[in-house]
Amino acid sequence: MNCISLPGITAISYVPCDSLPADLIYQALTGFPVTISSSATEIALKSIPSCEVEESPDNNTQIEKAKLSFTTLDTLPTSMPLAFLITTSAGNHYILGTREKLYPTIKVTKNTSKPDAEASVHRYEVSFTARKALIPYNP
Repeated sequence: MNCISLPGITAISYVPCDSLPADLIYQALTGFPVTISSSATEIALKSIPSCEVEESPDNNTQIEKAKLSFTTLDTLPTSMPLAFLITTSAGNHYILGTREKLYPTIKVTKNTSKPDAEASVHRYEVSFTARKALIPYNP
């Protein structure tokens, strides 16, 4: 089992899963360049985000489990399936999610604070498991 952590996430945005091209996982596995043409909504980050990918064998196939964590003042439209676009400080771009089911699961924790402290924030934990959970793309 391997665990990979992305260095220095500088931006996260989201798009509805149905606006993504079909078969992203197969494109990534075959080395076909993935591009995104739909416009994404940027998330205003309030802390340092993290993304970890765990690789493990399952029935003679490698499976990746990705977990993205971040806090924001924004409220995301979690009533629809969302995919997340990640940009790193090294200039790499990744997609977490696909057009097809199973979609990423989104866990939201809302924190309140004291009246004289910082504003309340939403902590999001996005999990996605697939043959290729973190898909490189060209913006």
